[in-house]
Amino acid sequence: MHHDPDEIFCQGCTSYAHPFLEACPVCGAERESWYEAAAAAPDQGLASLPSNPRIAQDVAEVVLRYSIRLNSTSATADLRAGLGTVVDALDYRVRVGGNPGAGTDRGHVEIGEADLVVRERNPARERVRVPLDAILSISPAVRDRRADAWAALSFGESRASTSLPGLDGELVIAHATPGGLERVALANRTGLLAPRARPDHYAIVTRWTGIIAAGAAERRWMAVGPQRYAHELGLAAAPPDGWPAPAVGASPAGPSTVAEALRVLEELRAAGLVSDDEYAAKRREILDRI
Repeated sequence: MHHDPDEIFCQGCTSYAHPFLEACPVCGAERESWYEAAAAAPDQGLASLPSNPRIAQDVAEVVLRYSIRLNSTSATADLRAGLGTVVDALDYRVRVGGNPGAGTDRGHVEIGEADLVVRERNPARERVRVPLDAILSISPAVRDRRADAWAALSFGESRASTSLPGLDGELVIAHATPGGLERVALANRTGLLAPRARPDHYAIVTRWTGIIAAGAAERRWMAVGPQRYAHELGLAAAPPDGWPAPAVGASPAGPSTVAEALRVLEELRAAGLVSDDEYAAKRREILDRI
C-alpha cells in the first residue's frame, strides 16, 4: 500500500499530525483518521515513506544546498542522513513543557532509530528524549499562526480540549508521556536568523521528522495492535481484553512478554518491515527489560 507523503500533514497549517488523529491538534482542521484502516490492515505503507522517490529527490536537493552553505561535500538522498545534515546546521534554544527554566541555549538535535534527543555539547548532557512513536504533532511557525497554538486531541468519541502553557518556538513538538501531554520547542539559539540556515529550515525539519515519526508509529501499532497503541498515547481507553498496555516510554518486564516481543520482532524483520539496525536496537531494548 502506498500513500502520498502529504497525507500525514495538515493541509491547513502544514503541521505533522499523528495518523490516528481526526483533527489537527494545532489548528483544529478536520482530517481522516487512519485508525480504522490500520485496524483492518496494519501495514499502511508509512514505514516505506522515507524511500519514496519524491522524498529522496527532495532530500538530495536540500542537502546539496546545505552542503554548499556549510562548505561541505556531504550529499545524500537518505532521509535520516539528510535530516542529520539539516539539524546539525544549527544549535538551538530549547524549552520544555512551558517552563522557561527547563531548557538550554545550546541544544543539539539527534534523530535516532527510536527517539528524538536534544543534548548539550558542552557540558555534554541529555536535556530531553522524545520517543518517535509517541509524537502527536510537529508544528513549524507559519504565517498568521502562533507557534504555541493548540486546539485539541480528537480521536473516536474523544474531543478533549487541551489547555497548555504557552511555549514559544520556531518548531514545537507535542508528544505523549506517562504523565500526559508534553511539548518541546526549538528556535535559533540567538533568536535571530542563523546565517547558515535556509529560511525554511524548520519547515524542512518538521516535514522530514514527521515522515520518520509516522513510520515509527506504524511499526508500533503493528507490534501491539492499533487499539493498544492508541491507549499508550492516551487517546483511547484500555482494550476490552484487559491487557495492561505499557505506558508510553515504559516497558513491560514479564518473561512471557519479552518472549512475545522477540517473536513479533522476528516476524517484522522476516517480513522486511524493520532494517537490520532497527532489529538489533529493538532486540537490545527488549532484552534490557529482563
